[in-house]
Amino acid sequence: MNQNEQDILKSIFSRMPDEQLPSTFQSEMMQRVRKETVRLAKRNERYHVLALIAGSLIMIGLAVTALIYMDMPQLTTGFPRISIPSSYIYFGLLVLVLLCSDHLIRQYYYKRHTE
Repeated sequence: MNQNEQDILKSIFSRMPDEQLPSTFQSEMMQRVRKETVRLAKRNERYHVLALIAGSLIMIGLAVTALIYMDMPQLTTGFPRISIPSSYIYFGLLVLVLLCSDHLIRQYYYKRHTE
């Protein structure tokens, strides 16, 4: 910047009236920061839950593929007579329910013990 531009800027800023920030500026700004922090935490939590579900589905899919590849016989002991694919669905849903309940219990526990 040359001297002429600096003089122009200095004259413009000197003509501006001095304004005070509102008295609630700091509290409003902190409230915005807290809201943004909560929003980011929720977004990260959603990503973690999606990653958990995706990982679980991949593991269940690999287990089902391995059992189909090994040509596992019909399950008859201890279970009602169900076919292999329906038992995969049953156990897969059971695993997903247990993982989701574990996540909710941990979330509740951390919320109670971090405050």
